[in-house]
Amino acid sequence: MLLKPGQSGEAVKMLQRGLNNLGSILLVDGDFGPATRDAVLDVRVVLDMPGGAEADDALQEAVASVPDPFLPLSAAGVTFIARAEVSGPREYRRKYQNPLWPSLESGITIGIGYDLQFVNDDQLRMDWGDHVSLAVITLLSQALGQRGSADQLASVSTVEIPLPAAMSVFMLRSLPRFLGQTRSIYPQIDELQPARRTALVSLVYNRGPRLIDKDLVRQERREMRVIRDLLAAADFEPIAEQFESMARLFDLSGLIKRRQDEAKLWRSGFAALQLI
Repeated sequence: MLLKPGQSGEAVKMLQRGLNNLGSILLVDGDFGPATRDAVLDVRVVLDMPGGAEADDALQEAVASVPDPFLPLSAAGVTFIARAEVSGPREYRRKYQNPLWPSLESGITIGIGYDLQFVNDDQLRMDWGDHVSLAVITLLSQALGQRGSADQLASVSTVEIPLPAAMSVFMLRSLPRFLGQTRSIYPQIDELQPARRTALVSLVYNRGPRLIDKDLVRQERREMRVIRDLLAAADFEPIAEQFESMARLFDLSGLIKRRQDEAKLWRSGFAALQLI
């Protein structure tokens, strides 16, 4: 069955699930719209299957044969965290394909939330050496290990990280590290179902694994400590409320929505957010 832009239905959902195994970060909504069309074009390059934006039987079979990219979270979990970082594939191309300096506290950031402030030269080369040129590695290395600046951002403004490359590094390099960081403070994570694991890894990907407050009045890590204690007591249901409570810390609507979506994941799983 040929699938093409403008169609909708279960067959499109099946295609979207397969495309997400390749890092397309689509909502599984059954709508073959512009984002799905772009994803088909991307995976044709990745799979070396030239053609247009339509998905013929051969492409559908090839996509369906791709295994889940990160079993601890599943493709749905990978998609959730990536979308929390960059909103979606079309937004990535508009806003995140070139390096950013997201805030005064952050470093120059590339790909899916890959902050160069927390990276050394060896790690940069190991993570990105198969995806960008040596010249780009050399250029980016000037921003390693430090907060960003306008001058740094200007110096790397010509760098372009295509979404497939960004997602490959995210799935194969970044997520395993952040799963390890999450496990270091929430050792019960491996006992949880993938949607709940995803909520915790998303939290640590965004906020880091620190549990100690820097501001004792604000107690910005209070809910993260409560989550630790609830997990240790195997009292799982109230954890969703702790994600929601963290909204008190943020002024940005995107971060408030992220905490709310993590709570929804915890309560209701991937289907509640159109991820499966």
